Amino acid sequence: MRLKRHSQLLESTVKHVSARPFFASQCNRSRYSTSAAYPEQIAVLGGGIAGLASAYYTAKEFPKSKITIYEAGNDVGGWIRSTHVEVPGGKVLFEHGPRTLRPGSNSLATAGLIQELGLINDVVYTSKDSPAAQNRYVYYPNRLVRMPTNTTNLAELFKLYMTGIADGVPSALFREIFKPPRPPNMTDESMGSFIARRFDKRPAQNVLSAVIHGIYAGDIWQLSARTLLSLMWNLEGLHGGIQRGFWSTNLNSPTQDLVTITHPYDAELRNKLRDEITLEPELRKKLGQCSTFSFKNGLRQLVVRLEETLRKNNQVTIKTNIPVKSFHMAPGGKDQVELVLANNSNNPPKFTADLVISTLHNRALTPYVTVMVVNLYFSTPNLLPVKGFGYLIPQSVPFEQNPERALGVIFDSDAVPDQDSVPGTKLTVMLGGHWWNGWQAYPTHDEGSQLALSVVRRHLGINEEPKATHVTLSRDAIPQYTVGYEERLKQFAEGLVSEFGGRLRVAGNQFNGVGVNDVVTGAWDLVRGCRGEGWKGRSSGLERVMDRRKWVEERLVKVGREKEEEEKGR
Repeated sequence: MRLKRHSQLLESTVKHVSARPFFASQCNRSRYSTSAAYPEQIAVLGGGIAGLASAYYTAKEFPKSKITIYEAGNDVGGWIRSTHVEVPGGKVLFEHGPRTLRPGSNSLATAGLIQELGLINDVVYTSKDSPAAQNRYVYYPNRLVRMPTNTTNLAELFKLYMTGIADGVPSALFREIFKPPRPPNMTDESMGSFIARRFDKRPAQNVLSAVIHGIYAGDIWQLSARTLLSLMWNLEGLHGGIQRGFWSTNLNSPTQDLVTITHPYDAELRNKLRDEITLEPELRKKLGQCSTFSFKNGLRQLVVRLEETLRKNNQVTIKTNIPVKSFHMAPGGKDQVELVLANNSNNPPKFTADLVISTLHNRALTPYVTVMVVNLYFSTPNLLPVKGFGYLIPQSVPFEQNPERALGVIFDSDAVPDQDSVPGTKLTVMLGGHWWNGWQAYPTHDEGSQLALSVVRRHLGINEEPKATHVTLSRDAIPQYTVGYEERLKQFAEGLVSEFGGRLRVAGNQFNGVGVNDVVTGAWDLVRGCRGEGWKGRSSGLERVMDRRKWVEERLVKVGREKEEEEKGR
């Protein structure tokens, strides 16, 4: 989704709700009664994976509705980009955005979508026993350090401790038990501050910051602990400490299964997904055996099939290069939203919709970071000093070891080995993120390529020249859930309902999580909430943040037993 041309729209429409009572008063005016059984016209703003999935689910839910997707750019799919590149002897696949999906409860909506789109035979799986699953590294301070897994033994833990990356962890674990809870008036803090307060600053800098570089390209001293460390945040809130909370919930458990805590809304959503999505046995089995999965032609294959399916549906129209200039409740008291489309005329076209699903950015809610992705292919196989998924670089690494401001390197040859027709070594170097905050200009493609090569020379000892290189600058790619995010999101949700009365709802990575699974699940949940008469309700699509129920205990059934228990209960 190319948001540059209409990314300010949702912000300018909603951010001033509290400052301009006019909008709130407009929602209290007399409206025409809505007797329609379904929304005749539905508009989806943005053609990324969130918009496409929302349109797909909406078309299923309302088969008589007319659905129009408005995309400001010249194509759809957002940051999911896969390119086949010709190299000597064949082709290699470069991923310029996300490249793999993780199985688990959060992937059920995505897996169901894959099944419905007929893509099961195109899925490629990375086994849990593969080097990519077992070997994940952090670069600290000047070498690759293998992170522990569920099979790590004491000798490996001792070796890990001797690298210095785990400095402070043993004593911090002991001290955390006796530390007092946070002050009652503390509503949020940064992830770094939270870990430093409960444990020690060093694991935050050495390990957590690396993980967050890989997911959010963000700064742990800016991102919200309440949002991104929600389990630990709520264990402390309910029990006064993280370990105290863990042992309190598990020592009293009547079963041998691990017990955790969760928000009731999340538990209910997981139950809805399990009740309504039934995967084919073979797909369910393979997902249970893999650590990650993708497609033969890359993640873009999911977007392409979604687009093809939607274009074949007479209900759906996809309009590219059509930015939306503004939107507001339709005049005359109608329960509709009027969209003003951008063009060069003095009388821009307008479109009225009974329901609008927006996936546009709101910069008042979160800042964004820019990431440069550099794909490298070397014709020589096995150039890497180790096998694995790749490595991430923490904030504690000295500048002289990372002057390029790299976030991490993915070993694509190991991570997804079945997508190329020729052997070789394939890497992806990620640069920038929060390190580039405030920059007025970014490296050129040639400069980015040289930066990436400098990283792999220093860190991996690769001096060979690549046979193929591709550089992608993803501007404002990843939203940053900074401190105070949940409170801002609540105010945002209240403003949406106040101004639009439920006729405009939101989805996407700014609201549902930054992963593809998060976004697809968010779209599924939003559209499910529109089912029946739900589309007439005063909803924003953000019911999770408005749900003030306390967290509850939840039993984690061991992998592979969930279906068995279901069948026993029948």
